[in-house]
Amino acid sequence: MKTPEKNQRGIAMMVVLWVLVLLMALATEFAFSMKTEVNTTRNFKEDIEGYYLAKAGIALAMAEVLKPARFHSIHPEHGWISGNPVSPPSEKDSKGEEKKKNDYDIVPRTDIAFGNGSITYAISDENSRIPINTASRGVLIKALAVSGVELGEARDIIADSILDWIDADSNHRLNGAENDYYQNLRPPYKSKNGKFETIEELLKIRGMTEEILFGSSPTEGGTYKGLSKIFTVYNADPINLNTASADVLSILFNESQVQDILGKRKETGYYNESKSNLFRIESTGKISGSQTRHAIATVMGKTSGANGPGLLTYYWNDNYIEP
Repeated sequence: MKTPEKNQRGIAMMVVLWVLVLLMALATEFAFSMKTEVNTTRNFKEDIEGYYLAKAGIALAMAEVLKPARFHSIHPEHGWISGNPVSPPSEKDSKGEEKKKNDYDIVPRTDIAFGNGSITYAISDENSRIPINTASRGVLIKALAVSGVELGEARDIIADSILDWIDADSNHRLNGAENDYYQNLRPPYKSKNGKFETIEELLKIRGMTEEILFGSSPTEGGTYKGLSKIFTVYNADPINLNTASADVLSILFNESQVQDILGKRKETGYYNESKSNLFRIESTGKISGSQTRHAIATVMGKTSGANGPGLLTYYWNDNYIEP
């Protein structure tokens, strides 16, 4: 028979063991919490650094856009280019022969080392797209055809519904849609009767799908090129023939004119001395030795004034998610 003294020793040992287990659990939880806090703090610090690197990329792009230019175009290898204000004077090499100079400067925009990271930015031209808020029905039908929407009711429904969404009245066209259609959806909403403010707003249109708007993958059997590559919600006027895609050109011109434009662009880098005034800029800041990156997207319009050119911001996304 165990004495009370031995029973008390056994109980004391069990209490000590449970206290040790509890202390170990608390220590583990504390260590895990501290590790999480350290990682969170580091990620926050690196994200802030990436944000300001991305802003630096926006500033570099703004300097390019503000630079005086003879034309704006798209180079197949170097992307958006700005033509030098005047034709470059010819130079002669050591043998006395003339050296050909480019009409434009090639600007590196990828993995620019800066501080504790790098900057990558891109400039695209909103003037290369058709303003959807002023597009005619004929242009809409052609754009839907080029983007891959088959001939028939689908084209008519989307085209008429786009026009009904923009116009000020509540009377729908033959194949269009107004409040009487959208109020029966789940969830219901009203026809805007106003201009599109974002390209994503087109998803509210009767007959529109994400594949028709953004395109579908050819590797997965997709047939849609994407209306977002053809239209812009901004008043990008006039359309720049140096930057417009072959699809956009085919909507606006006949085949021989399209081939003439594309042929000259391929030969010289640009078709004419058209300049753009609306630009989309996407910039990403990366931290060296880290997976952290931060992206910013903006749309800016170039303005002219007595004190020189300026930029007007139409859109700004501080936390842009890269596609």
